[in-house]
Amino acid sequence: MNQNLLLVDDHPVVQMGMKSFIESNNLFEKVIIAGTGAETLAILKEYSEQDESFDLAIMDINLPDFEIFSLVKKVRKAIPKTPILMFSMEPPKLYIKRLIDLGVSGFVDKTTPDKELLFAIQNILKGRGYYSSDILMEALNEIEIENQKHSIEILSERESEILSLMVKGKTSLEIGEILDLHKSSVATYRARVFAKLGVKSNFELYKWALKEGLIFP
Repeated sequence: MNQNLLLVDDHPVVQMGMKSFIESNNLFEKVIIAGTGAETLAILKEYSEQDESFDLAIMDINLPDFEIFSLVKKVRKAIPKTPILMFSMEPPKLYIKRLIDLGVSGFVDKTTPDKELLFAIQNILKGRGYYSSDILMEALNEIEIENQKHSIEILSERESEILSLMVKGKTSLEIGEILDLHKSSVATYRARVFAKLGVKSNFELYKWALKEGLIFP
């Protein structure tokens, strides 16, 4: 049996369901749960100080306090040998390629049947990647559109981080606090995102995000 699983999700029902699933399948001795990005980093620091690590990290793609690209980078830095499985109710769509580039080992939907989830975890623990069929299709679509004018791929890494928070309705002040940026820098990045995506207002950005599947009505 593997030692430690880090589960990062802000929904108590998901936390309890995943913990029960892990225990019933005897996958890990301990399930360590973090409900926010800040809790995740605190847990990683605590375990590092105790000279302990994790065999697997399962992370929700949408957290209330942290932009996902920044958090994944910090997690990879803290536990570079630990594979990451992204777990989300919403299809990652345009985020897939960038998260894979950051070292994510797989994606599954929260509606994935137990047998497939078990198979995904077992494969990743063996050093393989796992992507559900729907997510594989999203990845193929990502490749097809990456050269289009208004694709997220034309954004820099920082601009993508800003976009991710903007479409969640975060204010410039909140974005600055989350990414540790001065308000003038946030304003500059916001302007670049608007220009590169060809939108002129928050409303147009909202419509673009709806069309691309980054948010849902």
